[in-house]
Amino acid sequence: MSSSKLSSRPHVQWCDIPVDPATDIIKSLDAIDVQNFSATCKQWAKICKYINATCLKSGRPMLLTSQQDQDGNRFEDDVKTGKFGIHDVSSKLSFICMRIGMQRRCWIGGKDDWLVTTNRNFEVELLNPITGASVPIPSFNINQADMRVNQCPGMKVNDCPTLSVTLDPFTRFFRRVVLSRTPAHHDGYEAIAIFSDGLLAYTSVVDSGWRVLKNPTDHVDGDMNYYPVDFHDAVAFNGRVLAVAEHGSIFAWDMNSNDLTPIQLPEPQLWISEDSKRRMFYLAISPTGRLMLLCMSGHGSGYVDDSMRMVWKPNARFEHVDAMTIQEFVEENEEWRILSSIGRDQCLFVGLNYPFYVNSNGLKANTVYVADVANNDMVMCSMKPGGGDGITKQNFPVDEAHRLVDGYSVRTPMWFRPTDPGCPRI
Repeated sequence: MSSSKLSSRPHVQWCDIPVDPATDIIKSLDAIDVQNFSATCKQWAKICKYINATCLKSGRPMLLTSQQDQDGNRFEDDVKTGKFGIHDVSSKLSFICMRIGMQRRCWIGGKDDWLVTTNRNFEVELLNPITGASVPIPSFNINQADMRVNQCPGMKVNDCPTLSVTLDPFTRFFRRVVLSRTPAHHDGYEAIAIFSDGLLAYTSVVDSGWRVLKNPTDHVDGDMNYYPVDFHDAVAFNGRVLAVAEHGSIFAWDMNSNDLTPIQLPEPQLWISEDSKRRMFYLAISPTGRLMLLCMSGHGSGYVDDSMRMVWKPNARFEHVDAMTIQEFVEENEEWRILSSIGRDQCLFVGLNYPFYVNSNGLKANTVYVADVANNDMVMCSMKPGGGDGITKQNFPVDEAHRLVDGYSVRTPMWFRPTDPGCPRI
């Protein structure tokens, strides 16, 4: 074919695709692909709007779960195929999505539209299921150089199926990874790993490995510590890692120091009713830049086996959630104050994800949404004077069977907040 014939052929503008063929294309896509289709150009965005395509909305909180149960009787191998459910709590719409990057992997933490995922060999990476981008993070096997820097024994990943590491004097079982910054942040990613028996480890894009944080009970002379402080949650803020112990004490580590010995913040005042025998703590940062402590209280009836979960869940022993109280740390006065409101038009989302605020458009205002509590996909705690009130529970149409699939468990429900492709929200 001559070059003149080639040059005479009309130039195809894919953005000018007619509505009817575009509709057929969109019907074959899942919710994430529809969002990417809509974001390609203004014309395709108009088509999606014209046919009322259901796609993810930027900035809107979603709940990630195991995939939807189609008929209520059959459970598909969603971990192998990379399928999962996304549920819009504002519109009450649920979608099934599938991503190659989620095949044979489970999420163990996340922030915004980035997930921390692992396989059964404890190989951890960061994944954006919308763009498909993945970023590896350091292994939990700490080498000799890291041991000298941190003046501690090295960590060694144990053989599967249990996600755990060995750090003298005993085995530490994995609980979660707190992703405090995503790769979209101008300073790169930042993460905190929480293990049993008081083990916290920190890494960022500039670190070659994980830095082990000293437990508040560690001895100066290096003697073995068999009774460390255990932690429920942690956040990173202004160059510090802050963690809340299982009894409510707050500790802080300066990540710009080589010592990594914590200081203890003033003790918050904690109340618990006679009926509430159990407590679960979460940390968050307020829109004004203050540390917040959320104390969720409830009661249960004995031991609950959560060994089928990939992520340890301290609130699994909750049978009923009774209330939630929120305190804010006023650093200038070094004191805690009780909050009766988180903001008239604000909602706070906590759980396995890094906590975030959104405007209550289509949501219940002045409410804390907690994912995965007491065998419920989520619990809504409406704030009123005197503490938490208006406890509401909600589940989504997913398979609730706790069963292993080739060493995996049903995924832990977690909040997810999509952002516009190419324009991430920090």
